[in-house]
Order: sequence, then structure tokens, then C-alpha cells
Amino acid sequence: MKTGHKKRAAIVAGLVSIAGLIGSGSASAAPQPDAATGKYCVTTLKKLQPGEATSKVTSRRCSDDPATLEMAKSSGIALAFLHEHDNLGGNWSIYQGEDGPCDASGYGIDWVGAAMHHKASSILTDNWCNSLTLFQNSYRDPSAGSAYISQPGWQAGRWNSLPQFNDRTASFNIFQR
Repeated sequence: MKTGHKKRAAIVAGLVSIAGLIGSGSASAAPQPDAATGKYCVTTLKKLQPGEATSKVTSRRCSDDPATLEMAKSSGIALAFLHEHDNLGGNWSIYQGEDGPCDASGYGIDWVGAAMHHKASSILTDNWCNSLTLFQNSYRDPSAGSAYISQPGWQAGRWNSLPQFNDRTASFNIFQR
């Protein structure tokens, strides 16, 4: 092989190596807010603004320590508590409103996170959140199925078992009716 060909081959090999490193680096970029893991999660959301369909996630904290619940109860405005089992048992995820309690515009949750994805069996709503739509697909896509739960006239939230939608929730909307 001529010297020029060896140099070109070395340069090409080097570029291929660099491209491989760049490609693998992009796959391990900074974790997304929904990347938090643990049995118990607290997600804080911004209220939907006119024309928006998705609430901005401002924080997501997860832990395997259930004592996180006590901290979460005192640190924000709880909108919904999703529980893994019926009667509010098992692992849970709390969704909090950074901008206050539910109103007619409400909050849109694109993904319930790994701890609750297709695992929720009961839900407790609070702070004027008396209506919600659960979706089997992420991004509130109704194509695989959805369930609407409402308490018209109730100002505060309430607990609902989810027998008709047990272990199917991936995303949801919550608001005041």
C-alpha cells in the first residue's frame, strides 16, 4: 500500500471512530425529567395555557423511600395521587400543580412515568380536580382506549378505583369541571 493510501485509511478509520463516539455520547445525553426512577415519584407541572395540550414538567423526583410522600404533601399543591393497587395501595406517583389547583384549563400529563405506566389501579384527586381522562397510550392518544371520570358539582377531588381501566393508564388530563 502506498504511503498516501495508508494516511487516508488512517484518517478514515479515525473519523469512523470519532463518529462512533459521538453517536454513543448522544444516546447517553442528560437525563430527561421522566427518566427519574423509583417506586414513589413526585412530578410538578405547569398549568396548561390557551392552545397548549401538554403541561411542562418543572421537576420530577423519585425514590424507593415512601417517606418521600410526607415531604411531597407539604411541598406543593397535590392534584392527583396514582396508586399501583386498589384502595390506594402499593407504589404511587403524585402530580402537583406549580400554578395552583385545578381549573377549567387543567393539566395535561404526557406520560405517568415508569413507576405507574400501565400499573395504576386507584387514584385520589385533590384541589378542585374533579374530572380526568385517562389514556392507555402516552401523549394522551385515545386510539388504544381512554376512560373519563368525573364528579360533577363536587368542588374537591375524591378517590376512584379503576376497575374499568385497571393497569392501563399511560397518560391523563386533569381539570375542574
